[in-house]
Amino acid sequence: MKKLWIRLAVGLLVSALFVAAISLLPEPHSGKRTDGLFYKASGIRPDARLLVVDGETVSAEEYLYWLAYDCEYLSANMGQINWDSQLTKDMTYGQYAKADALETAKLFAVVRRLAAENNIVLTAEDQAKLQAQRENYIAYYGSEEAYRQQVALMGISEEAYDHVNAAYYLLDHLSDLAAAEGSALAPDQETLTAFAASNGYVTARILSLPTDGLDEDALNAQQALLADYVRQLQESDDPYALLGSLAAELGIDLNGADRTLRSDSTDKALYLSVVALKESGVSDVITSDGSFSIAVRCPTDRDTLARDYFSQQLHQLCGSAEVTFHKLYDSIDTGSFYTALVAARRVLAQEFSATE
Repeated sequence: MKKLWIRLAVGLLVSALFVAAISLLPEPHSGKRTDGLFYKASGIRPDARLLVVDGETVSAEEYLYWLAYDCEYLSANMGQINWDSQLTKDMTYGQYAKADALETAKLFAVVRRLAAENNIVLTAEDQAKLQAQRENYIAYYGSEEAYRQQVALMGISEEAYDHVNAAYYLLDHLSDLAAAEGSALAPDQETLTAFAASNGYVTARILSLPTDGLDEDALNAQQALLADYVRQLQESDDPYALLGSLAAELGIDLNGADRTLRSDSTDKALYLSVVALKESGVSDVITSDGSFSIAVRCPTDRDTLARDYFSQQLHQLCGSAEVTFHKLYDSIDTGSFYTALVAARRVLAQEFSATE
């Protein structure tokens, strides 16, 4: 499962840590359940109302799921971590993981709020996909019981795990709504035009041929082929359509494959060549790392613009979300929690093995 749709900068995470002390939930919100590894590792009941984000409740179970995820990610990429050691001048590794988990929990809560406000619910197709995902996991682990054991080892209940997974589908529907012209979430054309200009968006039909592993003769032949294509395209009344036909002769289908680039594109040579073109303009042969390409610029893709604009707006909504905290939030120490969670998982895995 993907960790995040949007990862925020460390500076914003520092701000989130500061905000955590501002607003506390009144009692009682401490929950009743005492099941699961998260409870064993933290002493916090899974159904405790740990956060309220723009009116959406985030349980301790969901927050701790994301905190555990952050800890696992950092440990997998950095090895043994002293959670009290400094990541930056102002933040320890433990504080970073805790703050990043908070941003993720906020993101999911904002998505659920927006979905409710726009009457978006899971469709029958979504439910079928979630069920298919579950069945794939069951097949992978060998049985339904083995799958349930894996969920238990994560520390989360099946119900809460499904609640998290469902939010991905809600986000997809929100993004679709934002891309639908005239919808409640769709930006107007003036807004999109300004957004495209400020981020340097351009769209083009691009034919690329790989160059890795080719000897000099093969490279020269490929460059000559594309140079001939450039000549034909420059003489054509419809270079966009012709490029699709030329690609088809090579067994490459460009239909629906137009690329939208922006100023922070990693392929600078390609971006700079496309942005210099007028609409329907044809590039020369572009040499990039690992490929030769030619491009025909076309109108900037509105769907991509609208979806990216929505992602930016979602980012901003998360940054400005009103968050209220249960006092238990301040009691969570990342290092103590994760160390206890790993130990509890080891014990539970041994228990599962003993019953097989």
